[in-house]
Amino acid sequence: MRLSGATIMETVAQCELGRSAVIRASQAYARGGWKAVPVSAGGRPKGSGRLLSPAEEQEIQWLIQDRTPDQLKMSYALWTRQAVGELVEARYGICLKVRNVGKYLKRWATRRRSLEEGLRAVSGSGGQVAQ
Repeated sequence: MRLSGATIMETVAQCELGRSAVIRASQAYARGGWKAVPVSAGGRPKGSGRLLSPAEEQEIQWLIQDRTPDQLKMSYALWTRQAVGELVEARYGICLKVRNVGKYLKRWATRRRSLEEGLRAVSGSGGQVAQ
């Protein structure tokens, strides 16, 4: 906007940036083009806001892969989001909403699929990975 002749205050109003940010960006552009304008990644860092630690996640994954709920004295025959949530609460005292348990399960399934694909690529067999 500044390049097309807009004043600093017009650019501030339209871009919803601070005056000093607009000035710094204009000066950086004048020195070295768009490559010189610093742009930081927005949003939260990846993995922040999780309630389970990586070690806790790993233990829960191991339990739901190698055990059934009834082996752990739970009243479920198969693993459901509700059952996994109850397991987390019993083990760690962390009460997860069913929706959040679903997000964890989706993330874990994606990680497991990519690991299996990597193992298949390394082995070159193209077959199933031994469970």
